[in-house]
This record gives sequence, C-alpha cells and structure tokens, in this order.
Amino acid sequence: MYKKSLFTMTALSLLTTNLLAETQKLENVIVTAKSEKSIKDLAGAITVITEEDIKKINATNIKDILVRTPGIIKTAATAMMGGRESISIRGLDSTYSLILVDGKKISPSDNYIGHSDFQYSWVPIDMIERIEVMKGPKSSIYGSQAIGGVINIITKKDSKKIYGEVNVQAGFSSAENGGDEKKINANIGGNIAEKLYLFLGASKSERDVTGGNGYTAFGTPTDEATFIEGLETKDAIARLRYDIDDTQNIYASYIRGEEEREDFDKTITYDIERDIYSIGYEKSFEDLSFSIDYSRAESDSKANSMFAQYTHSLESDSLKAEAKISMIKNSYIILGAETSEDSYDRLRSNGNKQYSFDARANAYYLQDEIELGDFIYTFGGRFDDNKKYGTEFSPNLGFVYKIDDNQRLKASYGEGFKAPSVTKGSDGFGTGSHGAPFGNDDLEAETSKSYELAYEFYGDSATFKSAIFKTDVKNMIKAEEDSFGDMRYGNVGEAESKGFELGLEYDFNDNHSINANYTYVKTEDKGTGNELTYKPEHTFNAGLNSDFIWGISSYISVNYVGQQYINADEKVSPNTIFNAQVSKKITKDLTVRLGVENITNEKFENNEPYYLERRVAYIGLNYKF
Repeated sequence: MYKKSLFTMTALSLLTTNLLAETQKLENVIVTAKSEKSIKDLAGAITVITEEDIKKINATNIKDILVRTPGIIKTAATAMMGGRESISIRGLDSTYSLILVDGKKISPSDNYIGHSDFQYSWVPIDMIERIEVMKGPKSSIYGSQAIGGVINIITKKDSKKIYGEVNVQAGFSSAENGGDEKKINANIGGNIAEKLYLFLGASKSERDVTGGNGYTAFGTPTDEATFIEGLETKDAIARLRYDIDDTQNIYASYIRGEEEREDFDKTITYDIERDIYSIGYEKSFEDLSFSIDYSRAESDSKANSMFAQYTHSLESDSLKAEAKISMIKNSYIILGAETSEDSYDRLRSNGNKQYSFDARANAYYLQDEIELGDFIYTFGGRFDDNKKYGTEFSPNLGFVYKIDDNQRLKASYGEGFKAPSVTKGSDGFGTGSHGAPFGNDDLEAETSKSYELAYEFYGDSATFKSAIFKTDVKNMIKAEEDSFGDMRYGNVGEAESKGFELGLEYDFNDNHSINANYTYVKTEDKGTGNELTYKPEHTFNAGLNSDFIWGISSYISVNYVGQQYINADEKVSPNTIFNAQVSKKITKDLTVRLGVENITNEKFENNEPYYLERRVAYIGLNYKF
C-alpha cells in the first residue's frame, strides 16, 4: 500500500506540474522559519494560513483552521471525552507539536489535565493575522516538543491608522438537547501617538452542552449522558509598541484566556485560566539585528471529575536573546540562547499544597542559510542543557534546488529532542487513573529522527505541494498499567510514522478558487506492532470559494477522516463532514453571513457518546471600521 501511494504521489506531481506551468507567485517571508527567504525557498514543508483564509471558513477554533494544511489531522482526543479533539502532525501525537503565539511558547494544558484541548481554542480567532505551520522536527531552533512541527499563531500587527472590528454570531443545533452556540468579539488598534501603537481585543463564546437519553462513556443507560461538553470561553489581548527611532523599538503584550467545561448534569468538569505577559526590545543595523524577549505564562485550572478534584497551577518563565547576521555574502545566520523554568503546584480542595515540581533548562542554537546559485543549504543545531535530563544536541540539515522560477525540489533531515513535562517526569503526580496517570522520576527524554523529500510548484494561479516523510521516535512516553493496576507514565519503546501529503490551491479565475489536501499516514508502535490509536491512514479536505455579484460570496467545504484504531483491536468507521457558508456585504463595512456546519448530521461514534457536534445552522454579522 505504501509503495502504491508513493507512485500515485509521483504521478500527480508530474501531471500537476505540466498543467499548472504558469508564472511565479511570490509569498511573504515566514518569520517562524527564522530566515529572510520567501516560503518557496525554505527547506521543509511550510504552510501559511492568512486572515482572509480564516474569514472564508468561519472557523471557531484553531483546529478547524489547521485542517486546511496538508499533513495536519484532526482527531478525537480520546474515546471518553465528549467532543474534545486534538491535532496530529503527520501521525504524531499532539504533544509532539509546539504551539507558539507571536513566537512565544505555550505550555500545553493536556500535560496536567488529561485530554484537555484548551491550547487550541484560547486565542481569539478574529485577532489572528495568520498562522504559520512548519512540519517536521524543529528542535534545532525551538527545542523540546518541536519533534512533529511548529504552529505559530501570529496576532494582528500595528497599523498607521486606527482600525477595528465587531463580530457577532448565533448558531442553532439540530441536537435533541442543547448544542446551540453564540459568540461576540471586538478589537481595535492603530497609531495612537506619533511613535506609539496599541492593539486591544476581547471575545466571548458559549456552546450549550449536548446530551439527553443515552449511555455514559462506560455503557450505562442514563438520562443525563453528555455527548458534547458545554463550553464557555473568554479571551482578551492587549499589545503596545513604541518606536524609539527607525532602527529600534520596545514592546509589551498581555494575553488572557479563560475556559469552562460543563457536563449535561451541570457539573463543571474543569475551568482554566491562562495569562501570558511579555516584554521585549528589538534593534536593527545594516547587516545585523538583535532582539531580547522575556515572557511569563501563568495557568491555573480546577479539575472536577471522577478521577480528581484538584487545582493545578503552572508558571513558565522564558528569557531569549537572538541575533540575525547577514554581513557575510550569500549567508544568513541565526544565533540565539534562551533559559526557561517551569514550576508546577497541585492544591487539594481545602487549599493545602499537595506537591510541587520545577524544571529548568538552558539552550543555545545556531542556523546558517547559504545560497549558492540554484542551491540553498541550511545547517542548524541546538544544544539543550536540561537540569534533569542532561544535554542533547539536535542537528538539522536542509536542501533546496531551484529547478526553475516556478519549481522547487527540497530535502531535509532533522533530529528532535523532547524532555518530559514537569508533571509526567515527577513521582507523585496524578492519581493512577486513565485520566490522570502517575508521573515517573525515571523517565528518559524522547528523541526522534525525521526525513523529508518534497516537490513544490508555485504559479500565478496555482500552488502545488507534495512531500514524502518518515519519523522515528525513540523512548516514546505512554501511560501503561503497572503491577499494582495503576496507570503510570513510562518509556515504552519506539514508534514510526511515515507517509506522504499533497496540497493544491488553484484560482479558476478572479471569482472562484479551490484548496484541497490529502494525507496518507502509516503509523506503528514498534514494541507491539500495532498502529497508533486515533491516527487515520487517509484524510482529505477541500474547499471552494466563490465571489458573485451584489457582494455575495460563498465557501463550501468537505472534510474526510478515514478509518482509525481506538485501541489495539477496535476501529471506528470513516466520517465525512460537509459545511457551507454564504455572506453578503450590506455596506462597505457591514457583512452578514449564513451557514451550516455538518450538513448531513454525521456522527463519529464508539458505542456512545457522539464525538462530532450535530448539524448547526448559524447567522452572523461583521462590522469593520
């Protein structure tokens, strides 16, 4: 099957090259890559999702946005959590994907609340300027957790003029009980003084819990089954930048996110609060730029489930300095150093501290991008010095061959390093249940080796990307039952993920365009020979965008997720979701939109409960000034 799939990819690559041979399409520089090159000249698979793309699909969370990217798979987080989903990059668990906000690391909430997906929904969607996705190991630049790739959420930037936006939406579910949704958000920004820029934004969204007559996750009949959790989120962002002169500036930002989950019986399963503070300084010379950035993330959460009733507190501090050097001909060098500390406390319901852990690490990294004629070479490496897990060097090599103005052939090799989180790597953490396994002081860091070969075409009306990939993970960390019958984290062996991905964006004309991607992934737990759970072999996503007369536009999309294992012996059937949206400009600044998500009312189920939201019809208004 794998060989047949590779042949199919090669044939499609050659066919698309001949059909789409038109003039070159230039794209913006990708800040996440730490390079001065445009996207087509970067080694590795890069995807940029713009603000315009996000508006078209009317996404309500980051997961819905990311499925536009080849190699990104949206899967159920677990068989027992109503409606929670996670993101897999090329068949690897979500914990191998590093999430950044404006280049700053975000500690994933599922490290201390089992199966949490808070990290995908707490940044206000309407405040995102674009999302940059870099697939493949990026530990050489970004360190631990970047084994699968990096997702950088970039919020809206400064503008010379004052601008703003207000957005409201209400959704009505076809579920028998609950499921309705509503959201409101607003933002304003611009140049408020000669050299001072401000951006402010806030949002609130609610989703009613879906449930009723049915079964619990354990198969017990009940009149209070929860199929999809109730959800309430509140988010805010504030950012200031002051330009000292044309070559230097200082900035500060604050991001706040709150989330509360509710079962059908009105029980609050957990609520999370996260704050990120940052301050930085940037200076540019003719052939050299320098930046220093300090950020602090604080997360507090209260879990209330059958597994545990505790308050979790996590604080993460990071200080990073970086220099970009272009004074050497045909060379672009990145040199950086950072230090970080994580502190975790768990409090009992009476307020007493149960236990406390901390983790410290330093890192130093270097990357050199050299262009010689039609070839671009990238050499990079990172030296991690972890207080508990020792030292590790992670190299990364990249190669780009410019076939012509439109075509690129790329190859890369990288090694990854992932230290256990402060909770997983600490004895005493957890309750020993499936939802909260015990930590383990004897864990070793996970490492990986990844290979990629890619072909890309950039034309005036079309972009086509294809890649073959393979990743081997060593010392994989999983929770397994110990001799006492408790669940405990341990290094259980090795895992492999391999496959290929295809992505196409094509403009039929000025008014109609299509985007489509297909991903094939084959995974294996080397210790057992079984496929990894919740990793479908086949996924396909496509969207058609159309602009008509009288200010009317539409977006129609389809998302297919193939068959996948939920345990060693049991699979769940494929599902296909259809969505549609129509919008109409009432005035230059006011737009109304109507849409339906999950048109066919598809269900993704494992006995009970249902994991997909039922059909939702919505209406929304957007006003810009």
